[in-house]
Amino acid sequence: MTHDTRIDLPFPSAGAQYSISANFNGGPLGGSSSFQRYTADASVFAPLAQFGGSAPGSQPMKIVAGLSAKTGTVFGSTGPFFFSQEFALGGVQFGERLRGYDEFSISPNGYITNTTTFNATRESFGKAFLTTTAELGLRLNSALYLSAFYDAGNVWRHPRDFDPTRLFRGAGISASTVTPLGPLGLDYAYGFDRLDAQGRQKPKWMLHFRLGQLF
Repeated sequence: MTHDTRIDLPFPSAGAQYSISANFNGGPLGGSSSFQRYTADASVFAPLAQFGGSAPGSQPMKIVAGLSAKTGTVFGSTGPFFFSQEFALGGVQFGERLRGYDEFSISPNGYITNTTTFNATRESFGKAFLTTTAELGLRLNSALYLSAFYDAGNVWRHPRDFDPTRLFRGAGISASTVTPLGPLGLDYAYGFDRLDAQGRQKPKWMLHFRLGQLF
């Protein structure tokens, strides 16, 4: 179920979107696993200022504030083959987005410190997650959007482990555009809670490239 009042898509300058989804597997449906998967997300945008756009055919530039949050849980067993129906965190291309961190670098056990190459393994996935984003953006036109953002999120082994006071944090700048080849984006983000191989704090800047994904 989705309720969407955003305007000026694909880079909204006002309005909100709320979405709830439920998926069921196994039980009376059969199969080798039995679980229920629920996700919910909300995003709100508000215009702060507007410049130009008075000439015929021109578009005004808009400064926009945005807040968003997304969460999800899985109840039951995903079995030996469907653990990817659980949630992974980090990066921008796979799983749940958290900029400033590598794909699959954050697991239910925390930030992974024993490797420099992060891959999707069974231990990368958990049954509960939360991500939040606050951003201040400049909508230049319908094809170009610049923003400064702050992300926070985490993933947990079980829904009962959910703790919104323990989140990994990232902040940075972003540029998104729409081209004839599809949507493209660049994020330059600072991961505040990255660790080195000895488990010591080692924050770091990281460049993310997004292809085919606007938000």
